[in-house]
Amino acid sequence: MMHPSDLFRRIHRRDNYRHIGRELSYKLFPVFEEKIIYVLFQGSNGMSDWLHNFLAIPKRMEPYADCGWFVHAGFARVWRSGNDTIMQELRMFIKMFPDFKVIFGGFSHGGPLAMLAAQNWHYLTGQVCDCIIFGSPKLAWGADAQRVLSNAMNLTNWINPADAVTAVPLHRWGFRHVREDLVNVRRIPVLSKLRISKHHQIYSDPRIYPQTRSH
Repeated sequence: MMHPSDLFRRIHRRDNYRHIGRELSYKLFPVFEEKIIYVLFQGSNGMSDWLHNFLAIPKRMEPYADCGWFVHAGFARVWRSGNDTIMQELRMFIKMFPDFKVIFGGFSHGGPLAMLAAQNWHYLTGQVCDCIIFGSPKLAWGADAQRVLSNAMNLTNWINPADAVTAVPLHRWGFRHVREDLVNVRRIPVLSKLRISKHHQIYSDPRIYPQTRSH
């Protein structure tokens, strides 16, 4: 499995992404020597993505009937615009290579989409796969969504405490991270948090990741 810093760079590179639906940007990246298929989701890339980022109201997660849990409406809208296409493509790949492990990953705007993909895959197959995300805004609204998403995947949610993107939408609005895995950064002066881009791009540095961690 790739080191987190290498995975982040692979996600952040804009090559080979396919754009479907409401600018749902994804790519399947197989590593044949390790028998892993990565399903990766791109960070914000254009006005449409930002409009969906700001659509921070709770939305019942459909198309699952009577699902009873709510997520960020903007990310749900983007995911529903192309989820069937991605799930079908992934199932076709696994049919050809049934011994491959599936790992979902995403950065920023792509973090919630990776979680929704992992949950969708669990819903269809019953498999609990790894999901590794970086600098992600909050997806779950309330404890029920947090529980459903947590049960559907082995989540690693890398967060830089100075990364403002990971603090939204606000907890007082009911939104929460499913899980938090903090990277190791130096003491952060208060004013440095205003340098949003710098702290949001830090995940390519291999020195910030703890050597050991557990779920």
